[in-house]
Amino acid sequence: MLSHLSLNSNLRSLSNLRILTSASESELNRIGSTAGWSALIFFAVLLSSMAAFTGLNFFTGLFRFYPAVALFVPMWIPGIAGILAARYSKVRLRGTKRSGFWFLALAVIAPLGVCGIIRGALWLSGLETFQHDLREIGAGSISLFALGFLFSVLGALGEEIGWRGFLTPLLARRLGFTVLVWCSWLPWFLFYLWLFFLAGSYSQPAFGLQVLTLAALLFALNVFLVWLRMRTGNLWPPVLFHAVHNFLLFNPVVLSQSHRPWLTGESGLGIACGYLAICIGSLWDGSRGRMSER
Repeated sequence: MLSHLSLNSNLRSLSNLRILTSASESELNRIGSTAGWSALIFFAVLLSSMAAFTGLNFFTGLFRFYPAVALFVPMWIPGIAGILAARYSKVRLRGTKRSGFWFLALAVIAPLGVCGIIRGALWLSGLETFQHDLREIGAGSISLFALGFLFSVLGALGEEIGWRGFLTPLLARRLGFTVLVWCSWLPWFLFYLWLFFLAGSYSQPAFGLQVLTLAALLFALNVFLVWLRMRTGNLWPPVLFHAVHNFLLFNPVVLSQSHRPWLTGESGLGIACGYLAICIGSLWDGSRGRMSER
């Protein structure tokens, strides 16, 4: 009698385990299907918007007559795609946690440190010089600095909503950190490569070197941005990092200098090497699996 009861208990446990396993598999399949459709929507909106903007530029000459507008508007293409695609998934664009003060501070200090060290070394070596007196630049341009930083924040927000707000957490459900970095870097790089061709940069000298440098720079930035997003579980540290980085490359002081863009520009070799150096720690920490979101 006792063995019969024990056998019935084991059979019930096995049946419950089978039901739970079946439910878990069903839930995983449902999540995978939702993630697949969300990714499809994201890239469909992204590509269709890029095609529409390409046509608009062809007929209106935006990059020729309004370069600032032509550079700012595409920054929100991935943002809009991420917002629309997130409606069909459980990805929270802003993240699931509150960011700590130290990560926000790191998001400011890291780009300041890299750009400051690289530019300082070049200025001290004589490879880059000030064209104007700093007093002439700063006296009447506080509003320009404020406006420039505002545009940097808004542009960075548009990009980060799409790439790190939506796509990164979506891919992180299935991928480890190292693979996640590569898979999220590729569409970001191709997006910027499209912008390069749209702006006519392919006609400039050493375009191949610029593309390779841009690829290295974006990879290093992506490592740090993905690490910030997944380590904190919050979107604002990547947004702040991206905004400060953009402002340091495009501000009244920098734009007024006859600097060498192949060293310190948006695809500059010096800036790329600086970010590659600091991203090693983020890549190591991320590969250990100490992420907040999966």
